[in-house]
Amino acid sequence: ITTTTTRIFAAQIQLSPAHVPAALATRENVLAALESHGQVLVIGETDPTSGKAEGVSLDLFRSLRAWCPGACILNEADGSRMRPFKAPAGHEPVIPAETTLVIPMVGADIFGQPLDADHVHRAELVSALSGAPLGLPITPEIVARVLAHADGGRRRVPASARVIVVINKVERLPDRSPARETAERLLREPAIQAVLLTELRGPEPVLEVYRR
Repeated sequence: ITTTTTRIFAAQIQLSPAHVPAALATRENVLAALESHGQVLVIGETDPTSGKAEGVSLDLFRSLRAWCPGACILNEADGSRMRPFKAPAGHEPVIPAETTLVIPMVGADIFGQPLDADHVHRAELVSALSGAPLGLPITPEIVARVLAHADGGRRRVPASARVIVVINKVERLPDRSPARETAERLLREPAIQAVLLTELRGPEPVLEVYRR
């Protein structure tokens, strides 16, 4: 089951073989879609003009977990406005209490880019959490500080959940040194169990795995 507690675009909805609107989400409907398609997307109310859908409520997420105890539920809890790096605002992310694994993500194409609104979502918050001034080129140290911070990548993580960081689009780097340095710095935070270097749209999505 895939779902979101933020928002999802129409093009993303169309990638799923089946989707169930929250208003029609019952145990029977969700299980029937799973049986027919193997995967189902559950979404909130859809804007008829843009096609963008709202996220599901935490109550509905809890129901999905109860209805389908054997299913993997993948939830998008936060968005970054199509930018590779961000820090969460006070109301973000919306992580259900039942979550067992939280995956903070960053795009490797952020390394060397300036810390500004064109490249970073909520650049001012990234600056505040990392101590780096706006406009500074983004380094592994800056990325690691924000993702490992309790008000950054670990914000609102349930106490019992594991945290595994994904550094995606590593194939775009001329060499992987910045991603590897970021992984090494992240693993200094005991709450982070592992870091994956990935090419999620590639034939072998996981390129390197770092564990403590």
